[in-house]
Amino acid sequence: METTMSKCLNFAAFIMTYQRVPTLEATINAILNQSYPPQKILIVDNDPDKSAEMVLSKFSHILVEYHSVGYNSGPAGAAKIGLEMLSTQGYKWIGWIDDDDPPIYNDTFEILLNKAELTNNCGCIGVVGQYFNKRNGLMVRVPDDELEGNGVLEVDNIAGNMCKIVNADVCLKKKVYPDESLFFGFEELDFDLRMQEAGYVLVVDKELYKRHRVKFNRIGLKIKRGIKKDEKRIWRDYYSIRNSLIILKKNKLFSAFFITIMRSFLKLISGFRYGIAYGIANARVILYAIIHFLLGKRGKVSF
Repeated sequence: METTMSKCLNFAAFIMTYQRVPTLEATINAILNQSYPPQKILIVDNDPDKSAEMVLSKFSHILVEYHSVGYNSGPAGAAKIGLEMLSTQGYKWIGWIDDDDPPIYNDTFEILLNKAELTNNCGCIGVVGQYFNKRNGLMVRVPDDELEGNGVLEVDNIAGNMCKIVNADVCLKKKVYPDESLFFGFEELDFDLRMQEAGYVLVVDKELYKRHRVKFNRIGLKIKRGIKKDEKRIWRDYYSIRNSLIILKKNKLFSAFFITIMRSFLKLISGFRYGIAYGIANARVILYAIIHFLLGKRGKVSF
């Protein structure tokens, strides 16, 4: 282990946060308890009031850097800043961490970094990944049987809340960064597709992936697609639809583009099964997403 890990000394992580100081503190502590913690933690604070700055005094014994964005740049903007800052500071591997999603197991980083070092053209590694169907624009769950055995498995997408670790060469040599104009939703997919286009692979460790599935009782899980009534989270559909269309057009995935348009209109109609009020709110979000895509509107949107 020592021989392999000695190659990984240039490992840092950024944590994106927005007005969740206690949660941020807990995540930092979880990261520090890793068997192989990062040599530096960068806090990227999207809160204009700089609420996360207060945690610095509690972690003065380690290398923690604080960066205030000055406005809410969303996960996409914060991730771009984190990767830019740490890659230019000379770190080879960069952890992309959400403030509410620390590693579950204390050997997570050690396992991932070892496998990353041993994988040719590894651009990114994480705990959980997915395939991406370029015909219909949908994510595809990795079958349970593909997680048997040891070694790594190539995937198309690793979300930012899945202990995503990025090879700094992707940023420095290929100039691939998250698209901050997406603000929220599928910014990781956009980044990962461009990373693959640049010649890198994304991998997950099969044993660690399966360990997570077992822990959360997701072995044999059947994914059911369809509209779910959740009025508090309906705004997320705006970014999901708008950003999906942006990404599909950018990658010239025209079949998936038109299928996504049709799927969105079907979702608009289906929303009325939950009543007029919900149906109107749902339709408004979907129509705004499509119209704003056509008008070229990007970034954060207030409803």
